[in-house]
Amino acid sequence: MVRFDVTNNDNNLTRKEREEAFRRDLVLDAAECLFAEKGFDGTTVAEIAERSELAKGSLYHIFQSKEDIIAAIIRRKLEYFMSVLDELLNSSASPLDKIKGFMRTKLMGVWESRHFARIFVHELRGFHWSTETPALSEWREQVESMMNATENVIAEAQRQNQIRPDLPPSIILGGMAGFSNAMIYTWLSSGEDFNIDLALDQALSLFLNGVMPQGEGD
Repeated sequence: MVRFDVTNNDNNLTRKEREEAFRRDLVLDAAECLFAEKGFDGTTVAEIAERSELAKGSLYHIFQSKEDIIAAIIRRKLEYFMSVLDELLNSSASPLDKIKGFMRTKLMGVWESRHFARIFVHELRGFHWSTETPALSEWREQVESMMNATENVIAEAQRQNQIRPDLPPSIILGGMAGFSNAMIYTWLSSGEDFNIDLALDQALSLFLNGVMPQGEGD
């Protein structure tokens, strides 16, 4: 399993480096909100600079283009998620608990980062980058690594008879991804405030146990 080192120890940074990191985060936070509100194409670099309270020229010292900004937003979110996933994979939890943890982490991560989720749903699915773009290629490679690791945990859960052994792990993984994505779309489109912990428990129960009354079905 590839480990993703996302440690950012400010003690190892100079004052100038800390200031640059602070300005970088200001830009990314501002851009994330604007992309979610207005879309990628509908947002200008000038608006990002204004929202982050930086001069446009100062912003260009940090990022050369909007594409660089959205790539950095993706990397920041993905690195955090991968660090949480890696910790879960290497924990002593049972395979079934790891599967539950994967789904809970994904759904909770989306709920806590709804601006980014809206960017993903409305922008990145049909994004106009070339497939040769390094940032997008890196993103896809890391997601593929994450999916492969999850499939291995599913297979182990089957060997321990914690989940149905008669289905290919790839089918179960696809079901997990499709189910969690459907939950995400529902949450983002509803705009309602609700009990996220209860919603997570209900989502996990529905995926793992189905909709048949307990004790019925096969």
